[in-house]
Amino acid sequence: MKNIVLLSFLFVFGGCYSSSDKYVPDNSVEEIRIDPEKIEEYLDLSEVLDDTIEIVSLESNENCLISAINQIELYKDKIYVADNANAKIFVFTTTGHFLNSIGRQGMGPGEYSYMGNFIFKGDSVVIQDLYRNKYIVYDLYGNPYREIPYDVYHREMVSFGNTGYLICNYEGSGLGNYNLFKFDLTTSKIVAPEIPFDRKQMDKSGYGLRRYASKCGDEATLIYPLNDTIYTVKEDSVYPSYVVHFTSRNLPEDLDVDKDMLFRFVRKNRYLKGFEYLQNSQDYLLGYYSDDSFKYFIYDKKSATIRVGKWFKIGLFGNMIFHYFYTTANGELYLLQDAEIFSFNWKSLRANCTNSYYREKIDSIVKRIGDDSNPILFKCKFRSY
Repeated sequence: MKNIVLLSFLFVFGGCYSSSDKYVPDNSVEEIRIDPEKIEEYLDLSEVLDDTIEIVSLESNENCLISAINQIELYKDKIYVADNANAKIFVFTTTGHFLNSIGRQGMGPGEYSYMGNFIFKGDSVVIQDLYRNKYIVYDLYGNPYREIPYDVYHREMVSFGNTGYLICNYEGSGLGNYNLFKFDLTTSKIVAPEIPFDRKQMDKSGYGLRRYASKCGDEATLIYPLNDTIYTVKEDSVYPSYVVHFTSRNLPEDLDVDKDMLFRFVRKNRYLKGFEYLQNSQDYLLGYYSDDSFKYFIYDKKSATIRVGKWFKIGLFGNMIFHYFYTTANGELYLLQDAEIFSFNWKSLRANCTNSYYREKIDSIVKRIGDDSNPILFKCKFRSY
C-alpha cells in the first residue's frame, strides 16, 4: 500500500509542527498506514533475508549462563550480549565461543548500581549506570576504566563518535521539557535540547519501551510510547521521517485520563497508537505493536509498503516462529530462541524443513542442548534490494 505524503501538518506528541519547524527536514514525512482489521497469519522473514543464515549456539559454562538478553551487538568481529539479570555483558566470537565478560554490579569503583544500555566508542564499551547518572567506559583490551557523568535522567543513548543523544521519556528536567538531548561524550556537556513536549499533553512518563532507538550505519530510528511519530537521528540532525496511522481505533488526542490508568484505558478500549518495538535496517523497518496480542510488521522503505502479521516465521527452518529479534549497527538481523524451546519446536517442525543443510545443522545443535544451554542465535543478512 502506498504511503501518503503529509503535505499540510504533522502531529507530534499531541502538538502541531508546521513545515518550517526545526524538526521537519527538506524531504517529506511519510505516512505508514495500517488497517488493523486486515492482518496476515504469518510473515515469512525468508522473503527479505539472504538464504545464507548462520546458526550460532552460544557457548555455555559457569561463567556465561545467560538469563535474559536485553541488547545484542556485533562489533569488531565479536558478539556482545547484555544480560541485565546477570548485570554484565558477555563477549563471544562470531562462532559462539565465550571469551570474557565486561562490567559488574556494585557500588565500588568501576561498578554500576544498575546496568542500562551500552554503546561503543573506539576501543571502548560504554555502559550506563541507570541510577547514578554516569556512564562507565571500559577498555575492550584491558582493565582501565573511566566515568562520564551526566545531569539529565534518560532511558538510553544512541551515539555517533563523540556525539551522543540522551533519550528521555516525557521526564521534565532543569533544562526544560525535552525528550532528547544532544550530548558531548568528551566534555560530558549537554550541547542542545531536542524534541520539546508540552506538559499539558498526555503524560506518558510512567511507561517505557523495550528499546527506543535502533541504529543502522550513520542514522538511527527513534520511537516513544503511545506516539505515532518515528524520528530519524543523525550526528547533526533530528527530524521526523514517518507517522503511523491506523485506519480505525486511533487513540484520541484529547484524553482526560490519569497517567496511572492510561495504559489500562488504552488496552481496554483497544486503541492503537504508534509502535512498541522498532528495528532499523538499510531497506526495512521491523517491529511490532500491541493489539490484544503483538502484531508484527515489515515495512519496505523503497516501495513504501507495509505487511502486518500475527507471527514472524522462517520458512527455511520448517516455518519456525520467532519473537526476539534485533538489527545491528552494521545492518544484520539477529533472531534468538531459548535453547529448550528451540529443541522442543524442532521436533515438530523438522519434517517441514526441506533444506538438507539446515536440517543437519539444526540436528547437530539440538543433540548438544542441555538444561543450562544458552540461547540459539541466528545471524541473518538482508537480501540485496
